[in-house]
Amino acid sequence: MVFKMKKIIAILIIPLVFSSCYVHRVSHGNGSIEGYVKKDKQHNFLFGIISEISPIIHEIKNEDNYEVEIKITPKDGVISFLTFGLYVPTTIIVKK
Repeated sequence: MVFKMKKIIAILIIPLVFSSCYVHRVSHGNGSIEGYVKKDKQHNFLFGIISEISPIIHEIKNEDNYEVEIKITPKDGVISFLTFGLYVPTTIIVKK
């Protein structure tokens, strides 16, 4: 019984450990050259199917050179796990 519980706990923890590996990076133009960095959260619901308007749209609207990184941090993964996927936050980093 104890072995079974350890196995179940290991199966539940392994996705949390690797949750920071979900990184999408988009570079436009020459990428970030000014040194400006802004970190923000995007709020998604129902396993990410429904989301609010991205908070970075106003940051990169008229820019020629920028880099956007979208990732699920370990903290975001834990929150998503605890809410059973009803709320899935993602971290967005804008570099100009």
